[in-house]
Amino acid sequence: MKHYLGNHLPNKIALKMVRLGDLTRTVKRGLSSYYLQGEDATVSMINIKDITSGRIIADTVDSVSVRETPLLARSRIEPGDVILASRGLNFKVAVADESARDFTISSNLVALTLSEEVKPELIAAYFNSPLGQNMIRARASGATIKGLNAKDLLDILIPLPPLSMQESLSRYLALVREYNDLLRKELELRQKLTDAVVLRIMR
Repeated sequence: MKHYLGNHLPNKIALKMVRLGDLTRTVKRGLSSYYLQGEDATVSMINIKDITSGRIIADTVDSVSVRETPLLARSRIEPGDVILASRGLNFKVAVADESARDFTISSNLVALTLSEEVKPELIAAYFNSPLGQNMIRARASGATIKGLNAKDLLDILIPLPPLSMQESLSRYLALVREYNDLLRKELELRQKLTDAVVLRIMR
């Protein structure tokens, strides 16, 4: 993967800085406690726990009963949306894929639908990096649990590579995700085998 990236990206390039809000078409906010006080509909609601390594783990997403209202649609996400934790110790970020279509987000999250100028994978990777996390924490407020409002998030300046470079980065990041998924599945299989051996011996 290192060889792949090196063939497509120069070592150094001057990048223009662009306000995140200028790259965002829509901001979707999570469901407040008001919407959770009803049983009109059942939705799959993403929370911070469901974000791992820049991915939404659909298998861990909870189904919750909510109050039916036209405003419910504001929290529904689509593939390609960037999902960000808006409070907590670590501001996790992920890109929604097809498995998360029409899921809703909790009040701990915010979703951004970006313009065609920028690849969502690039934004997620940037904010998950130490530099991006520091940018978020610098704008977050709160004594114990830090929180970030949408206005401060959208005011963050993003280094924006040319689209051709973004596409190369996106392909590279896709390879990394596939590799990480294989490792995760292998670890899960090894754990199951270990559990089976222990149970067989200890019975």
